[in-house]
This record gives sequence, C-alpha cells and structure tokens, in this order.
Amino acid sequence: MIEGLFEPVLRVAQYALLLGLFGWSAFWLLGLRSVDGLKTDRAPAFAVLAALVAPVVSAALMLMSIAAMMGVPVAELDRPMIEAMIFGTDIGFAFIVRSGLLFAGLAAILALRNRRVALVFAAGCYGSALATLGWSGHAAATEGGLGLFHRLNNGIHLVSAGLWLGAIGWFLVLTIRCCKDPDEIQTHAVLKAMHAFAPMGISLIALVAVTGTINSHLIFGLPNVAATFATPYGILLAIKLALVAAMVALGAHHARVSKGAAADVRDGNVYPAQGLGALQRTLIAELLLGLLVIGLVAVFGSMSPTMM
Repeated sequence: MIEGLFEPVLRVAQYALLLGLFGWSAFWLLGLRSVDGLKTDRAPAFAVLAALVAPVVSAALMLMSIAAMMGVPVAELDRPMIEAMIFGTDIGFAFIVRSGLLFAGLAAILALRNRRVALVFAAGCYGSALATLGWSGHAAATEGGLGLFHRLNNGIHLVSAGLWLGAIGWFLVLTIRCCKDPDEIQTHAVLKAMHAFAPMGISLIALVAVTGTINSHLIFGLPNVAATFATPYGILLAIKLALVAAMVALGAHHARVSKGAAADVRDGNVYPAQGLGALQRTLIAELLLGLLVIGLVAVFGSMSPTMM
C-alpha cells in the first residue's frame, strides 16, 4: 500500500519542482525589472536545493514507471530492463532529454554570476523540461500530427501555469521582505510591479484556460463532458477547475489592492503594515491553491477519463 503511494508522490514532486524552477527563473526576468535590491550574484538556497533535487526525483519516478510497466518491484529491476525502456521507448527518450535539461539548468543556477544570461538559460532549460512532461500520459497517447499539436498545446499550458505560479511565489517573497524591513521606495516598487503584472496575469490565465480546454477536448471530447464528470477523473478535474477559479479571484483581488496601495505610496501616504500583512496572507492562500492544483494534475493526469 505504502509502495503504491511513491509514484503519485514523485509525480506531484516532479510537477511542483519543474513548475517552480521555471516560474522562479522566468518571472525574475520578465516581471521584476522595476524592483531593486534583489541579489543578482547568486541564486537563493531554495532554488539551488530544488535544482539539485529535480533530477533525482525525475530518475526515481522513471524507475517507478519502468517497474510498473514491467510488472515487477523496483528492487527487481535489472540493467537490461532499464536500458530497454530508456533507450527503446518514447517515455525513455523524454527522460533522457529531461535529465539533460535539468542538469544544464542546475549548472546555470550554480554559475549565476551574469544574472540575465544565466537566468535566460535556466528558464529555457526548465521550460523545455516542462514541455517534455507531455511526452507521456494523455498527450503522448494521441498519434500523428494531432499528437504533436497535443504535446505542444500541453507544453504551452504548463509554461503559462509555471509563469503564473512564479509570479505568486515572487510577490509573496517580496511582501514578506517589505513586512520585515519596511521601506517606502521598495514597497512602492513591489506594489507597482504587482499592479503592472495584471495584463500579463490576464494573458496567462487566458492561455491556461484555452490550452486547458483544448487538452480536455483532445483527451475525452467536450461533448462527453457530462459523462466524464461522473468518473473519478472528472471529479478531480472539476475540483481543479474550482481551485483555479478561486486563484483567479484572489489574483483579481491582488491587482485591485496593489493598484490603490501603489497610488497611496506614490502620493506620500505610508502603506500600513497590516495592509502588507493582509496581502501576504492572501498570496499564501493563492500559492497553496496552486500547489493543490499541481497535486490534482499530477494524480488525474495518469488516470483514464473513462475509468469508473
């Protein structure tokens, strides 16, 4: 029973690590140009740790998947079995590419001296690694040109979600810093960046919604949505949609609050510490919802939409 939990736990961890690493590096490049005071000579400890753990989790999940396909415990896998699956299957090829990208991303993070060059490289590696997740699961089951489109669409879906989560994580970190060390100039820069994120946030949400709808149609067909929602897969999908809707509502709240707060600070009014504290709490709530969504996607992504 416990051994059966390892694979979904590893799957959740892989999604969380890749989405987090891509979102952290990409949003630092795209969304925080107006915020000064960020360390640029090295990556934070949590990013280094995540980058170190990611290839280990990916390798462990690959071994679990091979064992499941072979119908044997992981301990009974031998070298010929592993080599046959890694070098002779699409899922194995995806693992090889993903591993190379994860090690390249780790190297970029460890060598973070020129921030822009290293972050561009790291974001590219982790964004591409995210896209390889579509080479297994539902997207991989679609064949031909439509299958290629399905995998591309799935990659765009994951990259958009990663940027959205990266923004939430960064704004949470920055509001915590502002609460610990209040500074009007820095607070204004953070609030201004949050408000400026609104158009990008709307675009990302639209991309997530459109690509998610396309994925759903390619997996089970939108005319079959009522029947699908009666299955365990559909129930988890409905919960995911409800959680994403709650995240959108919190994001709209943050955009509204940051707009008024940035104007207050710009006009010389000190933004109250309790206001930053409230913003911090709602950002935590949005990030927790995002983590729940990742968990659901990782679990029902390996389920059949017709399974009763």
